[in-house]
Amino acid sequence: MKNRLKRLTHIIIILFGILSLRLSYLQLIRGARYARLSDRNRIRKIVLPAPRGRIYDRNGILLADTRPSFSITVIPTETNDSALTLLANIINLPLAELKRRLEPIVAFPSPVTIYRNADPATVARIQENNFRLSGVLIRIDPVRNYPYRELYAHVIGHLGEVTEEELVKDSTYRRMDYIGRTGVEASYEKVLRGKDGYEFVEVDARGREIGPLPEKRPEPPIPGKDVYLTIDHRLQQLAHELTKNYDRAAVIGISVKTGEIICLLSRPQFDPNIFLSTIDPTVWKSLVNNPSKPFYNRAISSGYPPGSTFKPLVALAALKDQVVTPTTNLLPCTGSFRYGNRTFRCWSAHGKLNLLGAIEQSCNVYFYQIGLRLSLDSLVEFCRRLNLGKPTGIDIPGESPGNIPSREYLDRRYGKGKWTRGTMLNFAIGQGEIMLTPLQLATLYSCIANEGYYYKPFLVSRIDSAGIQLKTTRPYRIDVPINKPDLGQVKKALTRVVEFGTGRAAQHGEITIAGKTGTAQNPPRPDHAWFVGYAPAEAPEVVFAVLVENAGHGGTVAAPIVGELIRAYFSYER
Repeated sequence: MKNRLKRLTHIIIILFGILSLRLSYLQLIRGARYARLSDRNRIRKIVLPAPRGRIYDRNGILLADTRPSFSITVIPTETNDSALTLLANIINLPLAELKRRLEPIVAFPSPVTIYRNADPATVARIQENNFRLSGVLIRIDPVRNYPYRELYAHVIGHLGEVTEEELVKDSTYRRMDYIGRTGVEASYEKVLRGKDGYEFVEVDARGREIGPLPEKRPEPPIPGKDVYLTIDHRLQQLAHELTKNYDRAAVIGISVKTGEIICLLSRPQFDPNIFLSTIDPTVWKSLVNNPSKPFYNRAISSGYPPGSTFKPLVALAALKDQVVTPTTNLLPCTGSFRYGNRTFRCWSAHGKLNLLGAIEQSCNVYFYQIGLRLSLDSLVEFCRRLNLGKPTGIDIPGESPGNIPSREYLDRRYGKGKWTRGTMLNFAIGQGEIMLTPLQLATLYSCIANEGYYYKPFLVSRIDSAGIQLKTTRPYRIDVPINKPDLGQVKKALTRVVEFGTGRAAQHGEITIAGKTGTAQNPPRPDHAWFVGYAPAEAPEVVFAVLVENAGHGGTVAAPIVGELIRAYFSYER
């Protein structure tokens, strides 16, 4: 009996020992892990999206902000296939795609956003079916808002969801986050984005939220910084109105004293708000199949033959090389010029002209003859001196360098030695392979207006945070070595273009405008209409470049648009 009692005692001690060891193991070694698992079931981490920074025009008019929007979220650990199938049906999203959005984070109990900017009808259907949609929640998040819709499509740009590649490159983004794709939204993404915050809520065993967790301090979101543009909203609206009857056009306005872009418009446009929710397939199809390519920024991305707007540059190159003087008379214009076995046309028969008269009347025959006197290498060198053939450096993406065809370029295109001096006849009137963007032409005329320098064009003038000015853009001056007397002669001719020549439609009674028309051939389609002008001619402040595709004569179509914009600019300034 005594021995049995002793064995029983030993067994009990061993059992208690095993139990103590197990408890010690669970508490001391695995305790932290089980505490984390317990917290994971008890605590829910909620992401608080940061509002994107606001965008203003130069006078403080709000061009882009954020507004509250319904987001549909799913807690992967609390949902099931039945709920997901019903949800996919309600939001009209393929079930496979819905599950794909949940896949990488299925082990986490926090809500995952799977649909943004839900309309009230969708929200109502989810609420009606709430009892069948376990793990599905509706939250209110800030979403981008563009109140002027298409008006700033090519300036501010648009947002898009981050791609898988972008998620790999930058882990601070989450799936379904938006990122700047074009315009200021893209180039100032880091400034505008802000930083998301977090809050922690306690949930019961059934996943219902009990309330905030006192022991875990929330981290509020940090809004993105505010950006002020150099754009004048009134001029932007006017440019929009003046070009509304044309399918494809571009307008650029620049302050010649600073390089501030006060107007930038490209037609056709698109409403960037459409990218902030599921795009209607009909709308998307109409945009991508539009032959006028609404997503294309014609003001900075498209190179065009500059036509006769290029003649002032050719005149400056000819004066530099001393192949003509301002008073040199060449063969009279009879309406055409014969070179080799080819006839080159002029738009009229101008008779006898000197250089200044040829600019005023935009005489092709005079410039054909200059083309024969100039060397290609000299013309190319002069263009590069003016930084043509490369981007201006504007602070939004997508800028084209244009094209200044060098000897090497022509050899590649036509074969070594297979192009002739006849090529220079076309180049002298801004045709052939010469391509410039409207922005490049505006900077070229800024340089002429300033008699030898211009400022690098820019769109963002200031960055603020909570009303505190953090950064301002300082104008960056670029000096160009051009003989000032030559510039003076060309400026004199450009004033006469508007007073007596092809640009009379740009005239304004009180303000003297200088500029140049261009009618660029674009076979087999109709000509492009150009006008680039600055004012006041005697003390320039602003330059506008207008291109209207396939619209005919620059003097008839583009010049009056520039005249109206200059008139408006000075009425606002005064």
